[in-house]
Amino acid sequence: MKTGLVGSMIVLGAASLTASAEEFSWGNVVVQPRAYVGYADYSLESGDMTYVRQNAPPQTRPLQFDAYNNSKIDFNGPIFGLGATVAVDRFFGDVYYQSTLNETAYSGSERLDGSRPPPVIFNLGDVNAQHSDWALSLGYRMTDQWSVFAGYKSGKTDWDQSMRVNVVPPISMLIQDGKFAVNFDQDGPFVGTSYSFLMGPGALTVKAAYAYLDGSYKSSFDSRVLGAGGNYIPLVQQFDWDGTSNAFSFGVSWTQSVTNNLGYSVGANYHHYQFDASGSKQFTTTFGNQIADQGILEGGNLTEDLFTLTASLLYTF
Repeated sequence: MKTGLVGSMIVLGAASLTASAEEFSWGNVVVQPRAYVGYADYSLESGDMTYVRQNAPPQTRPLQFDAYNNSKIDFNGPIFGLGATVAVDRFFGDVYYQSTLNETAYSGSERLDGSRPPPVIFNLGDVNAQHSDWALSLGYRMTDQWSVFAGYKSGKTDWDQSMRVNVVPPISMLIQDGKFAVNFDQDGPFVGTSYSFLMGPGALTVKAAYAYLDGSYKSSFDSRVLGAGGNYIPLVQQFDWDGTSNAFSFGVSWTQSVTNNLGYSVGANYHHYQFDASGSKQFTTTFGNQIADQGILEGGNLTEDLFTLTASLLYTF
């Protein structure tokens, strides 16, 4: 999300910097902006956790991400990014931002419940999700081919879903409409290394990184219920969850010059995040000004994965 753990924080592989190494000297600054497009495959899945309610036995199950009771958000589609690298001698800094489009993880549906008069039509909207992230890093080329780097990254995933119940005439105490809105954010420091194999006109670069991130999961369901008196009463459920992630990233890329200043890079990256909740968290459902449901969630984890294939165009000033 909340992704791209390493992204392009090491100068898109050492090839372009190595090719211009003879130009570097203290006081000479080289700037290398880039733009890239590609394909992203993203998933976020909940592990089991324990729900503890008053006057009810504990229940073990994963988080429910939407009105379909799915415990996994899974989508794929294009990803776009911008970045820039600044280098002086063997030192370099890098920044990037990338994002998917707002993709449909689950398509909406309509279901007729004719088991009771009057018939009830449940309209569940699409579950639309988007992931984006950015990173800032500083690095040092230990040799012309080997680099180390460290920095800070932040990522987030957002999704939502509308829900409406159509009844003619309306039935009291039945949810008339509602909306799920969820976001999962993570941020924190990372360290990594890369190595480039110089091959003919370009270089093949492999890289790996580790991050320790703080994360938060926030979910809300806002709706309204038709009361017996004909007035609508808000029904709201909220849940906030936090914890930490151990995150790993692995990538490979090919970088090659086209002209003295223009170059391109193609690469593949895989990112894996294991988020573990810290302690117990409370969830609350309110009906008007009254608490309708309340309980505690104990333990739990989320697993986030992102795989990207990208093609970059870079220019060296």
